[in-house]
Amino acid sequence: MVLLAGFLGGCIDQISFDSKKSQGQLVVSGKIHDGPGPYYLQLGMTTTENSLPLPETGAQVTIFNDRGEQEYYIETETAGRYILPGNIISGERDETYHIEIELRDGRTFSSLPETIPMHTGTDEVILEPGLYEHQPTRGNVVEAEGIYIYANTQIPQHENPLFLKWDLESMYLFRETEPSSPIAPPANTCYVTDPINPQTIFLYSTRESGSETIERQFLGIKDIIPDQFYIRHYVNLIVSSVTERRYNYWQKVDDAINQTGTIFDVPPATIPGNIQNENGDLTEAFGYFEAVAIDTSRSFLVRPDLETYIQNPCPQGFNTNNPAACGNCLLLENSTLERPPYLN
Repeated sequence: MVLLAGFLGGCIDQISFDSKKSQGQLVVSGKIHDGPGPYYLQLGMTTTENSLPLPETGAQVTIFNDRGEQEYYIETETAGRYILPGNIISGERDETYHIEIELRDGRTFSSLPETIPMHTGTDEVILEPGLYEHQPTRGNVVEAEGIYIYANTQIPQHENPLFLKWDLESMYLFRETEPSSPIAPPANTCYVTDPINPQTIFLYSTRESGSETIERQFLGIKDIIPDQFYIRHYVNLIVSSVTERRYNYWQKVDDAINQTGTIFDVPPATIPGNIQNENGDLTEAFGYFEAVAIDTSRSFLVRPDLETYIQNPCPQGFNTNNPAACGNCLLLENSTLERPPYLN
């Protein structure tokens, strides 16, 4: 068994580069999974040393499966972000995928083929409110109330080794101020999703073990922000079954981080992913396109579960100093009016 924590560098804006060839190199971050689409992809281009990549626009991206089918990604309004609707190609276990990218300057890249694994783990999420030591930006360490997050994971029977990765996200409901007039439009409810500890990953390998259960694996602490807990607050745990190549990639990143300092150090950009140029060179681009099997588990908390008093962030009245989101909850980052399917 191998259990480790490292730096999560899957987001383009968290990557920095110290290579002598750092200018004008492609950065790729995306995946296809065994759930329904859409599927997302981010493309960036490195600039000067130690600068963040600039979003790469105007690229043509195509995904292929091993049945000979193909589908084009659609460029979104967000620069550097592309979406695959999944109308022709959708993620299926034991199916193999790769992408091909043609940039505006004519250069072409492709990902090494990845096969979605047949099995993944199944989790039970455990949420326990409690105190922890918090270090403010300024001042001494203080005690703060947070949510301790644990998981019990069942590993299924399998013939080949499994390579698992866990990701955490929170989803909370935020309701605008109720109108005082009965003829006014009703208040909206937004659904806001945020990653938890996005710079930390947890990996597990069954190379030397079979079916088993991982008991009370500690995955992190979620701060209690009162506005997020007035209504129901969910913690979603996504366990991904990744390929051995992807797992080994994260192990190399972890080794590099342990040599350079803390988990908050930026991983060296010299670690190759699975993106190659037209000559098959894996050192001319950064990042990874992965094919994963996923299983999502969730649990939730409501106000009575907490010792902290939580007041309505959007009370009625003319003299209240309500946040701007109380008049338009879509001002909250990562918010949507679309109700998640698991709430229906």
